Amino acid sequence: MTRRQYLKLGLAAGVVILLSACAAPLPVATPTAQDEQFIRSGRFALAVDNADGSRDAVQGGFQWQENPQRLQLDLTNPMGTVLARVEASATGAILRYPNGQMEYATSPDALVEQLFGYAIPVEGMRDWLRGQTGSRPTTDLALQQQQPSYFVQDGWRVRLQRYDALGPKLLQMHRHQAQQNLSVRIVVDY
Repeated sequence: MTRRQYLKLGLAAGVVILLSACAAPLPVATPTAQDEQFIRSGRFALAVDNADGSRDAVQGGFQWQENPQRLQLDLTNPMGTVLARVEASATGAILRYPNGQMEYATSPDALVEQLFGYAIPVEGMRDWLRGQTGSRPTTDLALQQQQPSYFVQDGWRVRLQRYDALGPKLLQMHRHQAQQNLSVRIVVDY
C-alpha cells in the first residue's frame, strides 16, 4: 500500500467515524449548553478484509469539536501529528491536508464516498457516537442500563460500551459488504 493510499484510508476512517457529527441534526426539545458544544478526543482503528485475503488497516487519533453550525475534526497519526483537518457545515465538507491540498464534497456522506469508494451510513454513525439509534430501522436492539449496547442498523452490527455523560467511550462496528468486511473501533479518551 502506498503512502497516499494509507493516508486516504486513514482519513476515510476518520471521516466515516467522525464526520457523522454534521449529518442531519438530532431533534432536541430544549437546547442546553451540552447540546451547543460537543467535544471528543480519542483513537480509531479501521480494518478492511478483502475477498482476495488481503487486509488494509489503519489507526490514528482524532480531536473533534462540534457545535450546531460547524464541525472541526483533526485526524492524527499514532504519534499525534495532524494528518488532516476536516471542516463541515450545512454547505458542505472540506478535507484539508497539511500540504494545502483540499478535497470538497457537498455533504459528509458524499465526502466519505469520494474518499472511500462506497457509501457508508454517516447519518447513522452520528447517532451511534452519542449513544442513540436514531430514527432509522433497528433490529436486535439490546439495552444495558437503558442505553443501547448492541443493535443492527443499515447492515452495520454496532456495539456501544463504557458510557459517560456524552455517549459511549467504546464503539465497535462491523459490516460485510461486497468483497469486503469492515471493522471500525473507536475509543474515546475524553
